Amino acid sequence: MATVEKRGSKYCVRYRYETDTGDVKFKRVSGFRTKEEAWAAAKELEQKSAAGIEVNIGTLTCAEIMERWFNDHCKGLAASTRAKYSDAMDKLDTFFIAELPLKKLNTAKFNLLLDQLTENVCVRTAIDNTEPLRLALSWALNEKLIPVNPLSNIQLPRIMKRKQKILSDADVEDLCAAASGPNRRCREYRIPLLLALYGGLRREECAALRWDSVDFDHNRITISEAIVMTPDGKEHLKDPKTYLSARTISMPEFVMDELAKEYDKFKTRKDEHTLRHNPAHRVCVSSTGDPYACASYIHPLKRLINEVNMQRAEKKQAKIPKASFHDLRHTHAAMLIRRNIQPKVISERLGHSSIKITMDLYGYLMPGLQDMVADVFNKERPKLTIVPTENTTSA
Repeated sequence: MATVEKRGSKYCVRYRYETDTGDVKFKRVSGFRTKEEAWAAAKELEQKSAAGIEVNIGTLTCAEIMERWFNDHCKGLAASTRAKYSDAMDKLDTFFIAELPLKKLNTAKFNLLLDQLTENVCVRTAIDNTEPLRLALSWALNEKLIPVNPLSNIQLPRIMKRKQKILSDADVEDLCAAASGPNRRCREYRIPLLLALYGGLRREECAALRWDSVDFDHNRITISEAIVMTPDGKEHLKDPKTYLSARTISMPEFVMDELAKEYDKFKTRKDEHTLRHNPAHRVCVSSTGDPYACASYIHPLKRLINEVNMQRAEKKQAKIPKASFHDLRHTHAAMLIRRNIQPKVISERLGHSSIKITMDLYGYLMPGLQDMVADVFNKERPKLTIVPTENTTSA
């Protein structure tokens, strides 16, 4: 029995069919403007299915191939990834590309889609929104549903990377001082700030950190989980970004002392409120004991930076740049580089999948490494006997 459901602003039809081996499977065809149009198509598809007739691939639209890819290929993906793709497909349903037959898709049509998308969003977001279409075409080619991928030679626009805002040691010192000052709202942000500045933790890693991952005996913390936001605004627990992002790192004693103070508070308020609002025993919580949501990490940081800049304005000092929470991670890497820590150690501490990523991101901060090599050899200069060259010319 075929069914009709609404997907974004359009309607889609879901119908069943039998394979050659007798297995029952389901397919979905989308892109119908009205419910009546969808039901009319549903009856036709159901009749074709009952007669053993496969839907003609030549009439498939871009929306239909994306639906096939989503239903057949994305079953095993994480819930957050599926939600991201589903949200992007809903956005594409509102553009001409959804009803465009695959045989009419080409580079010019794709570039037109990008132009229309970038009227409302940035280039990076526009490219992300087209990812389901590009992945669906690659999948369809591998499944031999289409003879050629019309976007195989597409050239995506170059995305200018956001410039890193590296804080100086003086900036870091003032931020930490403000986070321990009299302002309660700044003070409750002290733990996420220290974890990012002195541990290099990402925002999603701070949000997922639990007390059972903190080893007070050896001054270490273990990052084994991350919390990400799905497009519908819900938080989802997942594994870290890469397999090397699951790591154990040593922390300075003064950071562990601050964590110990918060742990004592956690134990004293381990009551019904904690069980209801912080059942996973998260480390980064507000003054009420509620865990920080991923989306809320940037707002306390802005407040903290504004607090420091107000103090600096009175002293007529330069302001701290308006850094993001991820810039604190960049600052951690820069602090290690300034202290001549080996790049391999920095890479392991940040949880990068390879040292190449570390060098690509922070290599520009290491121009003095070549000079350091020369200085080392200068200090260990061997005592060489300079042999004068013989004058072979005759008088």
